[in-house]
Amino acid sequence: MKASLKIVGIVVALVLLAGVMAYLAGFFTEKISRDFSGVLPPTDAGEVVVVEVATQPLLEQAAGTLRAKVETVISPIITATISSIAVRAGDEVQAGDELARLDSRELKARVDQAQQAAVAAQARLAQTEKDLARVERIMKADPGAVSKAERDRLQTAMQTSRAELERLKRQKDEAQTALSYSKLTAPIAGRIVERLADPGDTARQGEPLLRMYDPTTLRLEASVRESVASKLAKGQQLWAEIDALKKQYPVVVDEIVPSADPGSRSFLVKVSLSDGAGLYPGMFGRLMIPIGQAEKITIPLDAVTRVGQLDFVTVKTQQGPVRRYVRLGQPSPDKRVEIISGLKAGDKIVITKQN
Repeated sequence: MKASLKIVGIVVALVLLAGVMAYLAGFFTEKISRDFSGVLPPTDAGEVVVVEVATQPLLEQAAGTLRAKVETVISPIITATISSIAVRAGDEVQAGDELARLDSRELKARVDQAQQAAVAAQARLAQTEKDLARVERIMKADPGAVSKAERDRLQTAMQTSRAELERLKRQKDEAQTALSYSKLTAPIAGRIVERLADPGDTARQGEPLLRMYDPTTLRLEASVRESVASKLAKGQQLWAEIDALKKQYPVVVDEIVPSADPGSRSFLVKVSLSDGAGLYPGMFGRLMIPIGQAEKITIPLDAVTRVGQLDFVTVKTQQGPVRRYVRLGQPSPDKRVEIISGLKAGDKIVITKQN
């Protein structure tokens, strides 16, 4: 008798436990339909497009970084205090524009000293030439009036004065050249990307003050696996996608570095962009390389409606238009998008004005 009561108690406990679990699982409540057709009110007003399977290029994506082909660092040749800097990061400059100016007072003093020394040397040379000419006239009129040693001394003095004058002229040119280094100008037309000093700082020889690049020479440098890079050629037309702008740009293969990275087994491929508006060095991009053909379903991008994180299209069926969830692939430059799942060939989709 006790064994029977014990079994009955266990059964009752199990039944109660099953009931609690069923309640917690929502077994006794009304279920919400998973039909996405009610997410947005369907409509059949609009252009009807039949979904077709088309052969599309199979693309290899190679991640890369935008860099400038022409980039320069502005450094002083002399050491001096910075008097002024005329530009800041982001400024556009033309070739020859003044970028910075160094304190040139000491350099101007050196030019003046060299100038005065050259004038004095010129005067000494002129006097020596006159003395030599007078001695030669006297010796011609009376050969015994002046010794040959005196004439030789004057000739030597004249040659020495000429050499000294030439040395001082070179010294003056050197001082003027050093003075010209106090003004730093833009060697190319471009954009200032970094300013590394301010007025009052000491500019030292060879230390960078400014960095700039030519925006018209931007190119994407991407690492391409060796099996794909071996099929590329200089001058080949490709596409590049810049993630930050969500735009695609036509590019041309400019350079293929003839050495593979032994770690990744990839080659560095550099492609030039025809239009670099809105692009800056360091931005991330993808190089699109066709490696074959594949059958894909693509539809106009206007046919897709995004609700939160989900993408839907309006499909025309016998029961009427319904909303259907789709998974999207990569968009193409012609404003079409690949459909990974959710549609098949022959489906009819509606492009409405709301899309």
